[in-house]
Amino acid sequence: MEKSIKIKGGSFKTMGLDYRLLRNISYENPTPIQRKTIPLVLERRSLVGVGRTGSGKTLCYLIPAVQRAVEGERTLVMVPTKELATQVRRVLKKLSRGMEDVWKLIEINTPGNIQSTSVDLLVVDEIDRILEEPSLRAVFDKISEELACQKIFFSATLPDHPLNMKVVEIEAKINETVKHFFFYIPSESKEAALLRILDKTKKTIVFVATKYAVELLLEILNKNNFESCGIYSSMDDEARRANFRDFNTSSAGILVVTDVAARGLDIPCLDTVVNYDLCDERTFLHRVGRVRGMGVQYSFVTYTDVFHFFNIQETYLPNVEIGTIPQEYLDVYNLDEFEHLRSVASRGHQKCLEFRRKVSVPGEYKDKIKMFKTHSMFEHRETLLDKLKEMNSKKALCEREKERPENKEYRDQEFIPYARKDSRIHSSAFGVAKDDYIRERKEKFSFSMMKRKTMRKKTIQTNKK
Repeated sequence: MEKSIKIKGGSFKTMGLDYRLLRNISYENPTPIQRKTIPLVLERRSLVGVGRTGSGKTLCYLIPAVQRAVEGERTLVMVPTKELATQVRRVLKKLSRGMEDVWKLIEINTPGNIQSTSVDLLVVDEIDRILEEPSLRAVFDKISEELACQKIFFSATLPDHPLNMKVVEIEAKINETVKHFFFYIPSESKEAALLRILDKTKKTIVFVATKYAVELLLEILNKNNFESCGIYSSMDDEARRANFRDFNTSSAGILVVTDVAARGLDIPCLDTVVNYDLCDERTFLHRVGRVRGMGVQYSFVTYTDVFHFFNIQETYLPNVEIGTIPQEYLDVYNLDEFEHLRSVASRGHQKCLEFRRKVSVPGEYKDKIKMFKTHSMFEHRETLLDKLKEMNSKKALCEREKERPENKEYRDQEFIPYARKDSRIHSSAFGVAKDDYIRERKEKFSFSMMKRKTMRKKTIQTNKK
């Protein structure tokens, strides 16, 4: 039955929510997407909500779900991963304190584990991820057809799949406080580049394309004394939960994940995101949206990924810089012992590329690639390195000059070495032993005083005469 009451979205207090639910909401004013969507959901209207990661989409459907449960109606929340399901249940637990009965009326699950057969509200979070995966989409299509009820879908980006619903979209933009660094590097240098930029004191998430890359990077990071763990979709459920919990509760560390496993996860106080395998502009928005506050985003761009970079640049970051990392900074890492794992990861990545639509690099991009210079992040260090190289080359030149036959002959005939037996050698601004210098100054001073006394006596005697 449709509600005829017009619900206002200015604040939670004007939405007509149960007093217990209102008490459990931890902040007073809704975010822009909550202000636009919650009233429509409470009015029982189907919609698609689009907002960047971290914009508060979870409460957009959980608040109406709890309110509807208070009124005796059932809700099914469908999410793409088990970690996201666990996270949403945790939020629901906080939101329904003192209202335990609502749990019986709200199911939160992945497509393959759905138990509800009749509901009043169907919620699908990360709808774009579900529509992209053939197996998930097949289950979603079947359930969506069977359930004749109100349907609301949420995502960070608008799905390509046509959905005949009202679209409520908040402008998709990247947090302006995040710093962005894009490095154009060869595929074989990505592991060394990762070791170069990582900071052990920061909480970091590294996105890769395959589980083989997760296993490779975990081996390399652990060997280099980085505290790290990984998550991918085919990993044992208990191990996935344990790894995510350990990373979430630590103040630092590195989590290596695939997009399939990490979609929609809320990780508090994340300092850094690394796009080890670059993605399209839509997935990029999902990844970078996890960084809070003054965070940093690093992306490795290979030749096969360069079209992704230019799409990201055009869509979100028109003035962002891309540059290379000097090879001498990457050559310091010896990763030969991981050659077998690297070859396995490389084959896995090639298989992953087969599922992408074939993209050739346009000629205009090839011209731009030729213009890539050393990234400004390394310019100062490169200059310092050049100075050291120059000093070493001058030193080598002097050594070669000494070894020239004519110089050696001259030195043998004319050079008289100075070697004071009682002097002690140490670094000094005077260029000689400090004790010798002081003694010489005292002797000069004594001689000067004696000369003055003699001159004074002679003057006195002359005056007497």
